[in-house]
Amino acid sequence: MSAQVDGSAGRRALVLCGTRGIGLGVARCLARDGHSVTVQGTDPARAGETAGGLPGTGHSSFACDFARPDEVGKRVAETGPYDVVLLNSPGAAAGTVEGLSTAQLRQAVDLMLLSLHSAVEAVLPTMRDNRWGRLVAVTSSSLATPITGLAASSVVRAAVQSYLKLLAESVGRFGITVNHVIPGKIDTDRLRSVEAAGAARAGSDPDAVRTATLAAIPVGRYGTPQDVGELVSFLASDRAAYLTGVGIPCDGGYVRSI
Repeated sequence: MSAQVDGSAGRRALVLCGTRGIGLGVARCLARDGHSVTVQGTDPARAGETAGGLPGTGHSSFACDFARPDEVGKRVAETGPYDVVLLNSPGAAAGTVEGLSTAQLRQAVDLMLLSLHSAVEAVLPTMRDNRWGRLVAVTSSSLATPITGLAASSVVRAAVQSYLKLLAESVGRFGITVNHVIPGKIDTDRLRSVEAAGAARAGSDPDAVRTATLAAIPVGRYGTPQDVGELVSFLASDRAAYLTGVGIPCDGGYVRSI
């Protein structure tokens, strides 16, 4: 569907962690559908190159560190306002719950919850004034089944899910929707590193792990960042105006929960 039909043309979108993986897939889809996209990354040069390579014109970029949540909010406020925000974050370090230190858990909270909250605080005033906004988060299949080797991430993702639900209830009357996409096995550098670490812990071959995973995905393939981007682009459009407070799997049927 064209940007003229769904109202995306001319709207400003912010994609957090948009220089690679799922964030990059989302940035490309939003730009294709007519949004003016601002790409956030940790490396200013990479963020700039990414924005410059998006389809269309009027794109921009900035860099900030998610380990400093206040900095995230400040930079979002300086570069805004925005109509659409992808609430994407870096992943927490791998590890089991028994080996999880307080410092590691605190870092995960900063990276995956407080930084997103800081960004939300920066964009909400204008969205309320405009009586329109789209907040779409990237979460994880760990919401259905906590992942043993990603303990910190699994714990904080659950907190993010509650935060998003409460936020949706609070801002819906202003025409602002809040939803999240639950990726399954999306073929990114992050997933490959997690699989390799898991295989090493189990003494297995990473290729054998991927083969077994493929067999468990009903559609028979890993997902792509564009698969996630297409869903986010829909949630960011006028077509999704009556959809809020929900998490939608993008997993090829991998997660077996009902």
